[in-house]
Amino acid sequence: MNKLYKVIIPLFIFINLIMCAWSVLIKDIYYYTDIGRDFLIFDEIVTKKIVLFGPRADFQGLFHGVLWHYLNVPAYILGNGNPVVVGWFWILLTIGFIASCYYIAKQLFGKKSGIIMLILLTGYMVPLTQGFFHGNGAMLILPAFFYLFIRYIQKNEPKYLAGHLLLLGFLVQFEIAIGGPLIILSTVASLFLIIKRRNFKHIFCFGALILTLSTFLLIELRYDFTQIRSLLRYVHGARDGASLSFSYSLYDRFDNIASHGFNLFKFELYRWNYLVFLFFIFAFLRIFQKKGTTLVIYTSFLYFYVGYYALTLLHGGRIIMFWWLPMTVLPLLILSSFHQFFTKKVFYGFLGVIITVTFVQNIQFLKTITYERGKGFHSWQFHYNVAKKLVTDAPADYGYFIYAPDIYGYQDKYAMLYAQRTLNKPGVTFEKKPATYILIEPPPPNSPGLSAKWWIENKVGIKSAPIKIIKLGLGYRIHSYYVSSEDISAPSKVGPSDWLYFR
Repeated sequence: MNKLYKVIIPLFIFINLIMCAWSVLIKDIYYYTDIGRDFLIFDEIVTKKIVLFGPRADFQGLFHGVLWHYLNVPAYILGNGNPVVVGWFWILLTIGFIASCYYIAKQLFGKKSGIIMLILLTGYMVPLTQGFFHGNGAMLILPAFFYLFIRYIQKNEPKYLAGHLLLLGFLVQFEIAIGGPLIILSTVASLFLIIKRRNFKHIFCFGALILTLSTFLLIELRYDFTQIRSLLRYVHGARDGASLSFSYSLYDRFDNIASHGFNLFKFELYRWNYLVFLFFIFAFLRIFQKKGTTLVIYTSFLYFYVGYYALTLLHGGRIIMFWWLPMTVLPLLILSSFHQFFTKKVFYGFLGVIITVTFVQNIQFLKTITYERGKGFHSWQFHYNVAKKLVTDAPADYGYFIYAPDIYGYQDKYAMLYAQRTLNKPGVTFEKKPATYILIEPPPPNSPGLSAKWWIENKVGIKSAPIKIIKLGLGYRIHSYYVSSEDISAPSKVGPSDWLYFR
């Protein structure tokens, strides 16, 4: 039986890794708004060389860091901006991440836990690796961040604290909604240990954190403390959207802890995660009864995991996917150790259900993205094909605008940049020419009144009818105009500032 497992387990892991790479194998990536925005910032870095601002985090004036974008730039340059090449880089990151999690689980709980972590994580990552955004960077280092904190508690050596704080700065860079609460939790816990053990020299380890936050410090000095002022506005009640009652916020956090927070059962089955939550409760009851040497690991997990959700109550609104998703790898790491606290039939039976359902859901997801390749809204190939239609139809000298009902249009903005580059036919962005094109995204189903007509006439300043309309899939259209000198002279209210909104 052991020989059989030595064949089946590596084969299963290999199949999961192939599934992780599925999109890039079919020359596509899962491409949504935030990924389009990231690619625009990659291009901005290549053009400007030095960029301090990452993407906006909210409407109050907070921004993520740029570390994720600089990390991806070498792959972006190597592929000449091709998202599929960058997608292959994401697969390499994923393999490194999975290997690191195997090592961490093995070091904390033993080899068996390392193997269980491998099996769970390779299946878990399948939907995520089809398209990474900046928040995935936080996910990739959270287990190491946690591991180094545990090692500092166990070994009391400053190198572990310095590494922990260095990764904490990376977390803030990658996803401020994750890094913000964790910087509070980690600073409090680290200072408590330093003071308790009288290791006051260890406080110099916080220099690693300051180093990784240097871009934020430069932004504050250069732009009149813009983010600090934004935080102060937030403290005084400014919010993105409507605030929830405290009681509903508590319910929302509990619901996320017990369902999305595990994310082992995805999509329409996410409520099944309550079974995982109950499994965790029973496991922790046994852990606290045994009070073994690993108790510090489990109490630290509760401190960071529950503490994170508790601090998000300061937000006053719902927790969105970009906030809870990176945190889901910590419960996965802890779950890999539960074989110590249940009988084999109970633990491996439950593990088998998770693995089976995950595998079936992954197959269905990959079927969907395969079918939608080149014709689905989240397919890179679809947006690139739309952009190619416009660029191919245009003369040598042309201007173009992009109308998006959500005002961003990041997916099509980057696709246009890439199409112009690959077809060697650069147009002028958001500027009227005698030959002017407008790429029009369809309005969302719940807001059919968001028509492009008013925007074209009043924002772009083109009153004439298009000379050609090219209808594309999913309700996309390209309007081609011969713009009169009168319309060209009329100033447009759409300019370069609309390219990367709020930056």
